[in-house]
Amino acid sequence: MSIGAGDLRDRWTFQQRSVDANGARRGPWEEGFSVSTKVTWLIGSEAVMQDRLTGRQPVVLTIRESSVSRQITPGWRALDARRAGRVANITAVSPSKTRGFLDVLAVIGVAQG
Repeated sequence: MSIGAGDLRDRWTFQQRSVDANGARRGPWEEGFSVSTKVTWLIGSEAVMQDRLTGRQPVVLTIRESSVSRQITPGWRALDARRAGRVANITAVSPSKTRGFLDVLAVIGVAQG
C-alpha cells in the first residue's frame, strides 16, 4: 500500500517542551512544525477497545519523513490544527511501510503534562 499526497488530508502541529533553567525539557510547550498528515484511527484489538472505554483513542499519524520530522520522540505531542483541543501524546515513532514516511503512534484523550 502506498501513500500519496491525496491521503494526507489532515494537518497536525508537532511540539516539544522547551528547556527549563536546569537544562531539562520540562518547560512550556514550544511551537514546532505543522505538516499534512494521514490519520489512522486504531480499532479492533482488545487493548484498543479498553483504551476507548476509558476515553483514550490510539491513532497513527503518518507524515512525510524529513530532517525535521526525524527529530520527533515520545516526549513530543501533536495538536490537530483543524480541531482545537484535540491533543495527542506521542508514544512511538517508526518508519512507515511506505518509503519516505514515518508512522507516529499517539494517544488522544490523556492528561497533558
